[in-house]
Amino acid sequence: MSELRTKKVLVVDDQKSMRGLLRFALLQMGFETIDGAESGEEAIKKLTTVRYDLIITDMHMGGVSGLGLLKAVRSHPVLRGTPVIMATSETSSDTVRQAKQLGVDAFILKPVEPAALQSRVKTVLKAA
Repeated sequence: MSELRTKKVLVVDDQKSMRGLLRFALLQMGFETIDGAESGEEAIKKLTTVRYDLIITDMHMGGVSGLGLLKAVRSHPVLRGTPVIMATSETSSDTVRQAKQLGVDAFILKPVEPAALQSRVKTVLKAA
């Protein structure tokens, strides 16, 4: 998928090891521009200066959570169409339902399996 080279991805997770694992899996897919943010606040700042083609965010973080980040993206006139994949260890909760209502594009279960991530990314980007 050579067209992935030109796409920009923002990976948001408060755990450095998870950002590294996601980055590695995305590099294996062919992405070249992968930025990281360790909080929802940092992600929102980056989103004001860089136009990303995909956001992958943890659901639970201190400060602005993944849900808060999703709300911010979906309420922004320019960013609202940006695909968002949410990583979580939950499979059924009010938070998951809220994310669906807000328009999350896909979920990926933690611990993240690279093959599962790659499958979700391909599906979400084809739909975008």
